[in-house]
Amino acid sequence: MTDENKNIENLKLEIENLKKQSDEYLNGWKRAKADYLNLKKEMEAQNKEIKEWMSKIMLIPLIGILDNFEKAFSEILQNLQNEPWVKGIDGIKKQFEDYLKLQGVEAMAVKEAKFDPAKHEAVELIEGGESGMIAEELQEGYMINGEVLRPAKVKVYK
Repeated sequence: MTDENKNIENLKLEIENLKKQSDEYLNGWKRAKADYLNLKKEMEAQNKEIKEWMSKIMLIPLIGILDNFEKAFSEILQNLQNEPWVKGIDGIKKQFEDYLKLQGVEAMAVKEAKFDPAKHEAVELIEGGESGMIAEELQEGYMINGEVLRPAKVKVYK
């Protein structure tokens, strides 16, 4: 074998080694890119979950304010309901309700419902009706996008 043939063989071996090395680098880059894309998806999912959790936390105090509006309106005398200031306060209450509805918050329907510990908080057991059925709602419960935001406080038949 001549020197020229040896050089050609050495160059072929070097080219083959460089090809293997470039393939390794390319595969490493592809894995790193896939890892990055997976991490990006996970972070986006976590951010969405955090935003949903934060919005729930921020809505709970607003439900308490709505409860206070309901209490106030239950105490207003019949002859005062047409007063302008009462209508103004009722308008504010409606804005609260509309905002909560826009956020996906809905009141739970508990009338004639069976007690569900995932949705209701039993504060008293009473006699006189079908066992396990809700007798009376003491505080309205709310759902947001199908999840319990605040359980309804209820009396349940024994």
